[in-house]
Amino acid sequence: MKYFVAVYQKLRNIYISQSSMENDLPMICPSLRVYENEELELLKPPSLLNDDQKKALSIIKKQNVAYELNSVPISPNFWDLNPNNALFDIYRDILDKNSLKNLEESLDKVVASQSAILFDSKGADTKELKSYKKYQEVHETAVNNVGTHLELFDGLDTDEEKTNWNDQLINLNNLKALAFSEWKVKGSKDLIEKELSRVNKNSDADLYLAMAQNAKNTFEAAEKTDVINNSSIHDINFIPYDFMENESGWNNMRLEKTELETLHAEAKSSNENLPSEILSIDYDESVILAVEFDYSFVHLKRNWFNKNFMLSEMFEWKEPKKISDGQTISSDFKLSAFPKTMMLIKNLKIVLDPSITNDTVNNPNQLIYFGPLIMKQQLFVNKTNNQKFLKAVTNVRTIKSDQLNTLTRKTATLDAAKISTPEDAPKPVLQPVTEAPKVNPIFNNKINMNVFGGVRNLRSVTPVAAPVQPQPTTVKPVTPIIATPIRTPGIFVPIRLPIQVQPTAANVQFKVFDKINNDPIYKCAISIKGTNNSRIFEIETNEIGIISQMIPVGEYSIELRVDDYAVLNQNFSVVNTNPVNLEYRLQREEVKFKSFFLIGMICERMPKIPVN
Repeated sequence: MKYFVAVYQKLRNIYISQSSMENDLPMICPSLRVYENEELELLKPPSLLNDDQKKALSIIKKQNVAYELNSVPISPNFWDLNPNNALFDIYRDILDKNSLKNLEESLDKVVASQSAILFDSKGADTKELKSYKKYQEVHETAVNNVGTHLELFDGLDTDEEKTNWNDQLINLNNLKALAFSEWKVKGSKDLIEKELSRVNKNSDADLYLAMAQNAKNTFEAAEKTDVINNSSIHDINFIPYDFMENESGWNNMRLEKTELETLHAEAKSSNENLPSEILSIDYDESVILAVEFDYSFVHLKRNWFNKNFMLSEMFEWKEPKKISDGQTISSDFKLSAFPKTMMLIKNLKIVLDPSITNDTVNNPNQLIYFGPLIMKQQLFVNKTNNQKFLKAVTNVRTIKSDQLNTLTRKTATLDAAKISTPEDAPKPVLQPVTEAPKVNPIFNNKINMNVFGGVRNLRSVTPVAAPVQPQPTTVKPVTPIIATPIRTPGIFVPIRLPIQVQPTAANVQFKVFDKINNDPIYKCAISIKGTNNSRIFEIETNEIGIISQMIPVGEYSIELRVDDYAVLNQNFSVVNTNPVNLEYRLQREEVKFKSFFLIGMICERMPKIPVN
């Protein structure tokens, strides 16, 4: 685990050297979230998506990831997803409960007393303002039509119905855009709003009213435009916005063994925003000679979030739970900090001691760990310098699968350290698991963290553990998952299987070719999952499109993924120990498969609020 901590410490040092913001808080993500290219791309505002199909998909599919990346930290030692504590829910609650009275009426009075463009000498609306309100109403009607149409999606069953629904959605969005254009041209939108902006800048009170009104209107508009769960407040502007599509913002890093040791010692001595539980997990990594990866700091910008109105002297907060004291990161405060920058890595390679053999790696009865990452059961060799290395598993469905969670529990040692739980925290109730020992969570949080998993679906996941006390009705439902501490003698960890059912294995050779020209496909990622057992394998093909793997007797599903080809899913059987040869042909299709590991998050500490 220490070399994983060393990688985080290096990225932390790089960010701190580049940023002079005193309120920036780099925090490790101990459960290591993994996101695929599509998941993050769908979070981008629709204006940055040039595919109409992706625009429609983003409305439906982006909720879960948005809740994860908007999770507010409740500990000074780490950041992890907590959908029960999402930034937009907290922000909306602050807008609803602050003590400002009659916001719209106050703004109208200020405008009426200072603007001849908006009101005539008798206090009546000017023709420009009347036009503004008229076309504003037309635009709101178009927006409501889109919202009504979106609510029909869950009732669709066939592909034809969904295609028709998507065509209608595009048409309604075009009508909404047309109504907005008419609002601008015929409704004097720019003139009226420019005048409103000018008037609002005349005093601190006006400025506060404008900021608070804008924040409130953003949420109201989002809820009118979409069903609430799929609202536009889930949009995130990424900087660099194209980090998913090219190498913009990415840098390569190689850390040799000596530097890894130094960085870990630095992390252990400084103990800044690092849980003691993480630093105490220390197993033999002597076989690791170096770690190589690409990294990027991706900034999260939200067009609906503006903390400045809370800093106004006019802002009042009379609720029992304070917003922030400017120092403490804790669940005792409503918004003590918020996530602002992701620390991402990709293309991770673990360089191994040259004495490591292929048989050592290619063992069906073990898992290979690098900190909380699972590595592929395959030894790669760099032909340039002959170095042997491992690659991380990047298939998100594999990482979040029940099979992998079962195997990781089977590698946990019986003497895993028990971490005490605060008296006021809900105690998890475990379901019986016959194959694995029960282990306490590594950390205490509103949700328990899975070292490899994460919440797959916030609304429909079979619980592994549930709090004794029910969640409040206003909190998003989320499945607590029991984490498994890694306390092992090395990175190659045997899977504890009952001796009497120890399976025999066969050497299975996989050949992958292009369906059209029969060319071998290099670096095709192959995910193998047992359908009548909990076995799982992650490998990839060599230059001639071939890879062999020892696989126990059983029934399996196989998924083949590689850039520029459609995903292929099939099944196969291993009936005895005789060698098996399998051949697959992939169809070309414009698909890109990329995965990113969220190793940490930069959060921004909120100042003391309210300031008075």
